[in-house]
Amino acid sequence: MDNFFNPSRIWKNGGPYPHFLVLFDQHPEYREYVRAHAELLSQYPHLGVIPEPWLHSTVQGIHHHVTPEQMERLEDAARQELRTMQPFTVQLGPTWPGVTAITVAVYPEDGMAELNKRVRAAASSVAGISLRAPESRFWAHTSLCYARADSDPTTDRKLNRELRGLRPERVEITIDRVHLVSQRQDPQQGIYTWDDDPVELVFGVSA
Repeated sequence: MDNFFNPSRIWKNGGPYPHFLVLFDQHPEYREYVRAHAELLSQYPHLGVIPEPWLHSTVQGIHHHVTPEQMERLEDAARQELRTMQPFTVQLGPTWPGVTAITVAVYPEDGMAELNKRVRAAASSVAGISLRAPESRFWAHTSLCYARADSDPTTDRKLNRELRGLRPERVEITIDRVHLVSQRQDPQQGIYTWDDDPVELVFGVSA
């Protein structure tokens, strides 16, 4: 695996930056799925294993500083965009070993893609906020860990083989909200964190 937090991914202005996230710490079924991998992943020091409070799926990031006024307008715009959003159910699993991270599939992708579309529309409506170009197809996923250092092919083969041997049961959860957080990078631990008071945006609630 390659170091996830290489220079091209380190935020040049340091952050924190606003991000829309689906948070998984309140879903015990998924926490159990994560725990099924914990002992194995802890044996590989090059991995930054994500603690349960920071488990998330990124819906949309804003990669520059915003003012408090812009943050307020962003929250209001997101509430308006989400007022007609319906809860949706996803399946989490299987686990995918990747080049820079070990991720978990989120399927079907339609609900997450619609959520991404709506929060992008909210962010684009706020003067002074700019977004990176959208993906040609939104990739719905969540991560178990990021590589915080390079590994060698022998280590990667062993890890991939051991991950395939686990295969915990996939879990279903219903997503009915998204959180707007001030996200930070922690390259030393190999994880992302955020402030303790994220803004909860529940679907179907007007501003």
